[in-house]
Formats: sequence, C-alpha cells, structure tokens
Amino acid sequence: MKSRWVDIWTLIWNGGKMNLTSEQVHWIGGFAFTIVALLLILYETRLVRAGWLPYLLPILLIGYGVESFIDPLVHGAAEPQNYGAESLQHIIQGTLMLIVGGVEWLRAGGRLKHYGWGLLLPLGLVGVGSVFMFHAQHEANVPPLLLLVQHRIFAITLWIAAATKAVAEWPNKNSRAFSIAWLLPLLLFGLELLVYTEGGTPLIHMAH
Repeated sequence: MKSRWVDIWTLIWNGGKMNLTSEQVHWIGGFAFTIVALLLILYETRLVRAGWLPYLLPILLIGYGVESFIDPLVHGAAEPQNYGAESLQHIIQGTLMLIVGGVEWLRAGGRLKHYGWGLLLPLGLVGVGSVFMFHAQHEANVPPLLLLVQHRIFAITLWIAAATKAVAEWPNKNSRAFSIAWLLPLLLFGLELLVYTEGGTPLIHMAH
C-alpha cells in the first residue's frame, strides 16, 4: 500500500513540479471556491456560527495568488503550449489576489474596520475578471472560441460578484442582504471552474 501511494505522489510531483494540466488546476480551484462559498453562505445565513469561517475567504484568495505565482511549477511537464502570455496574466491576477487576500485577513481579525477597506475586494475581483475577459488562449483540444467563451463567462460572473460585494460593503440598509447575495456569483464561479474543459487530458499524461 505504501509503495502505491509513493508511485501516485511521484506521478503528480516530479522533480519539484506538480505536472497538473490546465483543466485540473481549474477543477481544483473550482472545488475550493465552491466549498468556501457554500460554507460562507451557511455562516452569513447564521446556520453555522464558527469563528474561523470568516478566515476562509482570505485563505482562498491568498491561495489563488500563490498558485498564480508558482504556475510553472504547478503545470511542470503538463504546461500547455503557447503559455507565456497566460503566465504573465496569471501573475497579474495573483498580485491582485494576494493584496486583497491580505486585507481580508486583517479585516477578518478586526484590525481594519473602516468600510473603505472592504471595497478593495470588489476592485480586485473587477481586475481579475478583466484579465479573464481579455485572457490569452493556449493550445487545447477544443476550438479557441470555447476557451474564449468560458473565460468571458468567468469575467462576467466575477464582475457581478464584485458589484454585489461593493453594495454589501457600502453602508446602507440592504448591506446585510447583499453580504449573502454576493456569495452566490462566487459560488457560481466555483461551479464554472469545475465544469471547465479543454478537451480532456488523461492523468497518466502528467508523467510524460
């Protein structure tokens, strides 16, 4: 049994590189966004009250940022062809997510109380969505138009999340309702990542 797990780990992590395909990275991200959004919806609707739940959002954002910076290591041998422009775009997205993730961590700990700090997250989501809207495309087993449509759907979804989050953070009588509402497009974004496709890449391909 131990040898089997060693073989699996060697398959995924080869020479310091995880060798995950672009599809697999999207699916992992989708799983993370979906789970965090669901848990935060439970928290905001007061069905679950745990003090650590507000920290899930900054952890998710920081994780997104870190992954974007180590993209070459994440893909390794499975890196798509013509990926250079995308790598630069991912660094831009990662920078935005690290900044807003750090701010959200401080807000979750009660160290940044002014509502203005809460508006950085919507701005960050607008920025990340804008990169998706004009996202460079790499080679895949599907028509380029499909990749374009999928990324632009990501962009529109994040822009909707940004708009509702901005209303939630701006002091008004509806801010409570919007603090729940903005999580719905965030959840949708996670689901969109889960169904993202580039035509499929078998797991065994990662070893080559």
